[in-house]
Amino acid sequence: MYFEYFGLTENPFSIAPNPDYLFLSDRHKEAQAHLNFGLGETGGFVLLTGEVGTGKTTVLRNLLRQLGDDSQVAMILNPSLSERELLASICDELEIDYDQQQDSLKLYSDAIKQRLMDNHQAGKHTLLLIDEAQHLGVQALEQLRLLTNLETDTQKLLRVVLVGQPELQQMLKQSMLRQLAQRITARYHLLPLTLAETRQYIRYRLKVAGCQRKLFSDKSCKKIFQLSGGIPRLINLLCDRALLASYAADQELVEPKAVQQAAGEIGLEGVKAGSGNKLGLGFAAGVVLALGVAGALAYLSKPPAPSAIEPTLQPALELNPIVAEPAVAAEPEPYELAEAAPAVSVDSQWRELRQANLRPDIARQTLYKLWGYQVEAQQANCQLAPAVGLRCQRQQGGWNALLALNYPAVIALNDEGQRFFAVVTQLEPEVELWLDSQRIVVEPSWLLRRWDGEFELMWYPPRGFSGVLKQGERGPMVEWLSQSLAMLNGGLAGQSSVFDGELAQQVRSFQRQNLLEADGVVGEQTMMRLSQLVHLSQPRLKEVW
Repeated sequence: MYFEYFGLTENPFSIAPNPDYLFLSDRHKEAQAHLNFGLGETGGFVLLTGEVGTGKTTVLRNLLRQLGDDSQVAMILNPSLSERELLASICDELEIDYDQQQDSLKLYSDAIKQRLMDNHQAGKHTLLLIDEAQHLGVQALEQLRLLTNLETDTQKLLRVVLVGQPELQQMLKQSMLRQLAQRITARYHLLPLTLAETRQYIRYRLKVAGCQRKLFSDKSCKKIFQLSGGIPRLINLLCDRALLASYAADQELVEPKAVQQAAGEIGLEGVKAGSGNKLGLGFAAGVVLALGVAGALAYLSKPPAPSAIEPTLQPALELNPIVAEPAVAAEPEPYELAEAAPAVSVDSQWRELRQANLRPDIARQTLYKLWGYQVEAQQANCQLAPAVGLRCQRQQGGWNALLALNYPAVIALNDEGQRFFAVVTQLEPEVELWLDSQRIVVEPSWLLRRWDGEFELMWYPPRGFSGVLKQGERGPMVEWLSQSLAMLNGGLAGQSSVFDGELAQQVRSFQRQNLLEADGVVGEQTMMRLSQLVHLSQPRLKEVW
């Protein structure tokens, strides 16, 4: 209807999957790299999670386009199946003939395993891609694990990609699925688009549709980002309706008023402005209204209280910005999130904010949330970290040391004689601090006057890392090291399970590139940097958009 009016050849914001409109943000590219790395290893499971509409299926379809003729793919789009139905669907996808009169798990399993062997002997890889995997039952997941038992001396013959909503992570923490969870070689949680990426996304789709001029004002893009939370599917819905509203009002530029009208039409008018890409319950409810998402209520329900050793796993979302800077803060507002936030008074609210953060466990609770775990404050300590696969590390090194490590960290501050704790998530050009759920931005000089240089951070060590890995050792940990260095160097994944002189030289080269002591020994500092580069979804100190 509005195409000719705005100079468009087609609808730029259709929610139908169209490869011509493929937009891969940095986060989508990271997810893609994670999948490629996981599938390039010795086999097993790869996990991709994300909120509804963040682009998980887009990443999956792009992966399929990159596969060569040496891969046979089975893709399951509706996994609400029993064990028998799932195995039968896999047989159908792999074009396996079977006797439909003999409906048994053994029949299907034997047929699939025979196809895996045939493909391997023919030099082919076999991939199983399952979308909406949170709908799989425990027994069906266990059947998938059993299928991956078939292996050679160097690799498994079936590689499985599980794609699903955040509750899939929760499912895989069940004790009865611990064997499957241990076989996941790569994980990635896909976050929504940032404000800058939202603007790029809108411009890109308009350009593909033939528009060469600016249709959305900067304020409109910001409004779309705030209302959509950076979810591409919701961005499409808002933009489409906003263009229609602007056309009806005979306006050539989409303004925030048209965006707000569009939000009311699709059920997002109740979302707070300034929420950015922070997915609170109010926003998720808007998603339910707008898209009718099946199964969303299960995710929105309140999770059970976490135990001392198994905290509730939540999607690794950013925190909710609540307050603007106190009077000591810098003027710039790099994240453009402060316009709806109440001002903070140094004399009253600032003192109250410090008083509410006298305990380090409150800050550690925030740090766990950045890593994707929601735990009670009394559980938030370093002793919990190994139970969730993390390692907690305290270090005295100040600004340069923390900047080099590039991880968010808990720090102690002393202001007006009061010691309190915060999480630092950005150092340059301004410092971003989180005190519980409240964000403040300050000048570096403000921080340096109140911080003694000690910090506490978390990082993700590969399973089996004892603290030092050196020449002469062998086993899976050495193989992981070899594969990781090969991936970072742009080569094929290595298969070496012996830490020999050649591998030590590769380690020294990596250490020199990352300004570490080039001793050829993989200690804590080297492994922290390597882990961060391999696992791209880890939280890190942010840069300005």
